[in-house]
Amino acid sequence: METTESTGRDDGRAVPEGADPLTRSLLRQMVARSMQLPETEIPGDDEDLVDHGLDSITAMSLISAWHRRGIEVGFPELMARPTLGDWWLLISRRKPANAA
Repeated sequence: METTESTGRDDGRAVPEGADPLTRSLLRQMVARSMQLPETEIPGDDEDLVDHGLDSITAMSLISAWHRRGIEVGFPELMARPTLGDWWLLISRRKPANAA
């Protein structure tokens, strides 16, 4: 099992109980961290994340982190429209029923 230190990626494996709900701001933070970008350099909502270095391993680690939060999304649907704006629309419709 690789750690953040060995991969340089935030795989989000440990989501603490009572973690903050997934907000648009937290989505941006998670994507920036996973793509190893300062949050100030994260692409705009309509920019293609693949053009900015998003790869399949990073996408899968984000999906895994969202699954642990009870948000079921799949790789094909995310990669069909790999922008923060489209991801937020998709994820915000899939928030778990017990989310605030």
